[in-house]
Amino acid sequence: GGTAHKPYPKHVWSPAGGWWAQPKTWKRNTVIVGLGAFAFVGFVFKKSAELEQRTLYPRVWIPSMMWSKQFKNKNDPNFQPPESL
Repeated sequence: GGTAHKPYPKHVWSPAGGWWAQPKTWKRNTVIVGLGAFAFVGFVFKKSAELEQRTLYPRVWIPSMMWSKQFKNKNDPNFQPPESL
């Protein structure tokens, strides 16, 4: 059943490994890329948390209240929860 395979080049170089690549070190490569992605996301999260500033106090609870320095500093009179909360 089916049709014949389409012709393809026998020797192909590509960053992804060519046709039907399955390198021997795929598990190691996957771990390396995963760790790199985790480190990058961690760096972006840390930098974002450092730079985060809100002009108004949120009306409902938001997750960034757990790590934002602005919510931990209770002495700022300009950034207090509204009386209705």
